Amino acid sequence: MKTYLLGLGACVALAMPALATEFSEIDADGDGVLSFLELQMIYPDLDAGQFDRMDSNGDGYVDAAEHEAAVQAGVLGPAPASET
Repeated sequence: MKTYLLGLGACVALAMPALATEFSEIDADGDGVLSFLELQMIYPDLDAGQFDRMDSNGDGYVDAAEHEAAVQAGVLGPAPASET
């Protein structure tokens, strides 16, 4: 039974989208919303049009719900690996 549960847990973990960066890690100034520049620091290929599509309420920021919706829709994937 333990082997089954471990296998099931591994399958679930692999099936979930890999988020390399949490919302709170992207929110550099801690104000609870993401600016275009904050997102672009993590996703350098992000353009203004993509940002505007994520900003569903049009307030000029992406909140946690909008960020999650973008991730679920595949607009934002895992953050690119940083070059060190």
